[in-house]
Amino acid sequence: HIKLFISFTRDNCIIISTTMLATNDYNDYHFRQQVESALSKIETILDTTRNPRYAEEKDHTYNDKFGLAEFLTNTAMAAQANALERLGMDNAIFHKLHSLSAKDKRSVTLRFISEESCDFVKEQTVDVESKHEFITETEEVKTTESEKEEKTKTTSRHKVVTKVKEYHWKVTVNYSLFAFPGNDPESGKIVLQSREASTVIVTTGGKQSPLPSKSINDPIDVSLTWLLQNVSDQDSFNCNFSIDREATTCRTPRQNEEIFAAIAFFNKMTDWSYKIRNYIERVASLTYTGGTSPSVEPESHVDIHSVNDDGVFVPVLPLFETPVEQSKKSNALTSSDSITPTMLISLGKQKDNEEMSPLLPIADINKFLSEQCRSLSSALKKLEDSFPPSSAQTLMSAAEASLVLLSHHIGSIAEHYCNGVGYIEEMLRSQLVSAIGKEIQSEDFTEFILFHNRKLFKNEFVPKPFCHAIRRPGHYPDGVLSIERTGNGDFGTKKNTDPVVTFMRKIEGSSSAPMFFPINAATSVEFTGERFLHAWICHEFGKERESRSGGFNLVARARQFSSFLLLIGTVSGPDSFDPQHAIILQNKDEVLIPLLLNQLPTPKEFKDAIQSLSPEQQRFAKAFRSMQLESSVFGVCAVQLKPQLELLLGLPQFSLTKEIKLTQDLLSLFIDYQISSDLLSFDGDDSMTSSEKVEVVKGHVAAVYEMIQELKEKDLRNAEQEADMRVEMLGGGGWSRGQVGERREKGYSRGGGGGRHRRLDMDAYGRAPPPPAPQMGPPPPSPCMAPPPQASVAFGAPAPVPVPRSAELSATKTRLSVKPKGQAQSDLTKTDASQLYKDSKDLSETPPNSKSVDFTLIPKKLDAKFEALDTDSALRPTVIKTGDVWTKRMQQNLLTKMHEVTLTPGMQKKERNKAFDLLDALSRSGSLPIACAELHVFVAATHCFENSLMATVIQDNINPIEKMEKSMLIVASTIFDLSPAHLLKNEQEEERVVKYSPALFE
Repeated sequence: HIKLFISFTRDNCIIISTTMLATNDYNDYHFRQQVESALSKIETILDTTRNPRYAEEKDHTYNDKFGLAEFLTNTAMAAQANALERLGMDNAIFHKLHSLSAKDKRSVTLRFISEESCDFVKEQTVDVESKHEFITETEEVKTTESEKEEKTKTTSRHKVVTKVKEYHWKVTVNYSLFAFPGNDPESGKIVLQSREASTVIVTTGGKQSPLPSKSINDPIDVSLTWLLQNVSDQDSFNCNFSIDREATTCRTPRQNEEIFAAIAFFNKMTDWSYKIRNYIERVASLTYTGGTSPSVEPESHVDIHSVNDDGVFVPVLPLFETPVEQSKKSNALTSSDSITPTMLISLGKQKDNEEMSPLLPIADINKFLSEQCRSLSSALKKLEDSFPPSSAQTLMSAAEASLVLLSHHIGSIAEHYCNGVGYIEEMLRSQLVSAIGKEIQSEDFTEFILFHNRKLFKNEFVPKPFCHAIRRPGHYPDGVLSIERTGNGDFGTKKNTDPVVTFMRKIEGSSSAPMFFPINAATSVEFTGERFLHAWICHEFGKERESRSGGFNLVARARQFSSFLLLIGTVSGPDSFDPQHAIILQNKDEVLIPLLLNQLPTPKEFKDAIQSLSPEQQRFAKAFRSMQLESSVFGVCAVQLKPQLELLLGLPQFSLTKEIKLTQDLLSLFIDYQISSDLLSFDGDDSMTSSEKVEVVKGHVAAVYEMIQELKEKDLRNAEQEADMRVEMLGGGGWSRGQVGERREKGYSRGGGGGRHRRLDMDAYGRAPPPPAPQMGPPPPSPCMAPPPQASVAFGAPAPVPVPRSAELSATKTRLSVKPKGQAQSDLTKTDASQLYKDSKDLSETPPNSKSVDFTLIPKKLDAKFEALDTDSALRPTVIKTGDVWTKRMQQNLLTKMHEVTLTPGMQKKERNKAFDLLDALSRSGSLPIACAELHVFVAATHCFENSLMATVIQDNINPIEKMEKSMLIVASTIFDLSPAHLLKNEQEEERVVKYSPALFE
């Protein structure tokens, strides 16, 4: 972090000065430059037998890092006090300030005040010579008495003198540096230094003041309270900074409240010193405001911007040395090492527990502090020789130059300190990376959790990938349903597109417990089938969600010549499911539905937020949160179509398994033409075989198609006559009657401009109809129904629909017939709906105490568990919603490749209407239950870490594995309704978890 100061010299040259601000950011390159420069100086300070090096190069323990942080802080405090002493804070003043802070418990502030004034002195007129000189040469010719000519040359020089009115202004600068207790600067004020100086500024061109007549600047303050509080006054002033390592807020040697306070103090000192330096440099520029004047003697030119502390030694260095025996170390010390230099603050005596520490001995630090004082005094002496004395009436003197130098040095001390404690944290990071072999990311942690779950939980409770096969027991799946991570951006690797894992509980006995979902305002459909409860636990590190470009997709894929219906919505009650979306998938269709995970506040955050609200506002907030929790139960229902068609049509179970063409014809009649199922259901003798019953249904289908074909051909003939009449009335329109018929036979229509339109036998997605099934022989002609005439197709009319070739029955068997109501109701019992589904072998076993549950109560139970057990307030209830834009992949026909179609909200609505129309037909408008529906219910929670994965481990000193274990056990015990001990794999895992998460087992 660098601040720039720009000023102009007398010759309008730009001078840019920079200052480095101490911040919490660690700059490894800049830090190592500082240390390398200091190490070369240390070689001249210590004996040649000594070899202090970077802390990372010496063997040490984790506690030694705490010692190093305390060592750096105490050294920086002593070095800062040395700088304050040069500002005028002698031992007596420091003693008084320390007494005010320690005994009187008053805050102490160091303040810099300044003001400038500009007074008119006089007005005078001066002669100003021009810089240019004019030379005139005159040649004179004279004739002597001897009549000789003599030439004489005379040279004269001239300058232009301009009379200029000058206005003289006296500019006075007054500043003072003092300390005071409390909030009244005039009470107990202790002045460290002050100065008043003036100069004369001359202006021309008008009697207008170049500066305000008086300007009082805002005071520049910094608090010394923290520094004084960390100094003890036993015998002498000693630094006594230490870190409370047992405090709950202490995470690492760098991340604790004491170090935070120290960094805040040094940053404030840096900012304070920068503002003073900026003010001095601004005052220096006042001497160039009015320009030069011959009537005023100019001040001696001094460059305040060239003042810096490059040659001053900074003793704040994170160095270690290999520990030796105390006796050897004592023998190595000289008599001068034990003498503490004259300083405001000393480091005290060596502690007994530091004798074998790799920290440098205090005697060495005293040498470093002595070198700081020596180099600082030498730099100040040079400034006294280069600048006018402070007693001189000049704006810039040695006093101002010393202020600039000391402000630079105060900032350097703070920068060295912040880099030093940042280096400790960087050591932790580099050591962790060396131990693991790489810098781990969030996806690495996800992979580890999958591996760890298999060791932590029993086999029946291990989270499993949600990739569910939609099938009848013992049969090939009709499709697959899964939730996958998208492969966009940084998550494009294959492992990131694997299905997410969830805790899955199969609800036993749920197949016979009916649930309902509405398909319109007047119709609710009853459905039964297997039900599964899934708990999805995500984790999120820092700003991970904002930085990643991908998310999750609900993916549904249908097999070739297979179909199913997908409903997506929320569970709105104990026996109700509210589908917001629906879509029919068949013949290798694939739909990708983006899922949005919206996090709710944690229970603790919610309670804290409403704590100061009124009772009415609290009741409103609680009611709204209750609604949010209940509506967070996400549901996905997969309806198999073939079993329901068999039940609807009165066919035996599995009779449509191999009837691909018949199944497609039935779906087309229900979806495209909305034909009543009464026209297609089996109406023969119950003693007929399964194949005979299927043939009867085929005949009904063929008869309906024949009727549709007749109606279409009638419409086509009418359209042909209307088209021919329009052609004749328009005089042919450029076409002859023969050309019209020829184009009609080719299936083209003419629009404005005569362009060719696509054929009308394509579907809404540009997909051609499936090829007809192999010819099985046309049905015999009915004696009561003549074959349809082979009329030509009129242009501009839809192409005729061919009669399906799946019928081989006689015309007598293919007549349309509707059974009596009683007989239709009796057909419902021919196929037992409860036998359509049996337990599938590919599902995991369910705990013995599984029972039917009210899914809407699960979020409230989880919220109560989060409030009681999640002491970190990291688990957030998460609402799953679908995105606005879907992607559908389909294949036009068997010879073409898959292509994608984007489903906008409008197209999604059309798909939903088609699916609901099919459900209306399959359920006979709600009178026939859907007996082949699988319901998957999801509740989600997200464990949120404040920082990135590496920062969580290094800066927060948190093991994210243990935190995720605790969160998973909280959720899993609620989902399975079992104690956490019953879920764990063995006693060793239980003992380990009890040690780090004892509250789960209380």
